[in-house]
Amino acid sequence: MLGVDTSIIVRLLTRDDARQYEAVVGLIKNNKSRGALFVNPVVVAETIWVLERVYKTDREIGRKLLSELLETVEFVVPASMHLEGWSEWFQSRHQDFSDVLIAGINRDNGCSATVTFDREAAKSVPGMELLS
Repeated sequence: MLGVDTSIIVRLLTRDDARQYEAVVGLIKNNKSRGALFVNPVVVAETIWVLERVYKTDREIGRKLLSELLETVEFVVPASMHLEGWSEWFQSRHQDFSDVLIAGINRDNGCSATVTFDREAAKSVPGMELLS
């Protein structure tokens, strides 16, 4: 199995460099006999960050595009991403997707809550609680 980094996923979603986009499409086509390409949670979080902060993609649109891509047969995410409600993470309105990912993984690994000093995360991310 081959793993991919953030730049591969971003290029596929944005198509902002024709040569690199075609290289990714070629990789996907040529990799079919080897199985799906592996996308780890760090790549997911970085991709959301890049789409929202660098490309100024609307939060809902960017997260939906990534979610749909990760549900294709060409890509696989680790078991830690196949948690209860993982696809709902992408629908979160919270600005910092990494907070959503952290809280979700922690919850599904037995944590009753994830404590934080981030007031906004504590208000808007399920499972996060403010440590005061």
